[in-house]
Amino acid sequence: MRAHKFISNRLLEVTMRPINVSLDSTTWELAKGKANFSGWVRRKLLEEVKFSDMVYQYQCNTCHYSFFQKKDRIQGIMMAVDCLECGKTAMKTGVTE
Repeated sequence: MRAHKFISNRLLEVTMRPINVSLDSTTWELAKGKANFSGWVRRKLLEEVKFSDMVYQYQCNTCHYSFFQKKDRIQGIMMAVDCLECGKTAMKTGVTE
């Protein structure tokens, strides 16, 4: 059985979807060295996307999860938002185009 079938949907964020990645012995050693390999993969994938308007990077003060978010149409650029991983405060750390 696939590993993601064992993961409860309640444990995953609503927008998160499980996916399997095959690694050879060298890339497995590199992945093992990452504190949050899944987060690192998400960030690398987002780096390849060409955004039509500015996207802001945030990092959680508690769990150190990094994520990207567009400017809110109503509130504008937020310096602090809720972390997508743990729900605590995340601060704006940079801008990506």
